[in-house]
Amino acid sequence: MKKTFYIGAVAGGILGIVISLSMDLLLGKTLGGGWTEAVAHDLNGLFRMNLPQHHVIVIMGAFVVIGIIAAFGSFIGGVFSVMIARLLHMLTKEK
Repeated sequence: MKKTFYIGAVAGGILGIVISLSMDLLLGKTLGGGWTEAVAHDLNGLFRMNLPQHHVIVIMGAFVVIGIIAAFGSFIGGVFSVMIARLLHMLTKEK
C-alpha cells in the first residue's frame, strides 16, 4: 500500500500545482487578478503595508500558497488511491 499511496500522492501534488497555476493563467485576468494580487492584497491589509504585486515577499507568499495547495492535493491523492486500491483488491479477491 505504500507504493499506491506514493503514486497517488505524486499524482495529486502534480494535479494540485497544475490546477492552481491554470486557474491563475486562465482566470486571473477575468476575475480581477491572480495569486500574486491576492497575496499582495492580503499582506497589505494584514500588515498595513503597501507592497506591489511583483515584490519578493509577495512572490514567496504565492509560492507558499501554491505549495500548501500541492501538499493538500498530494495528501488527498494518496488517500484516494489507497481507497481505490483496497476497493479493487476486495472486488477481485478469489474465494
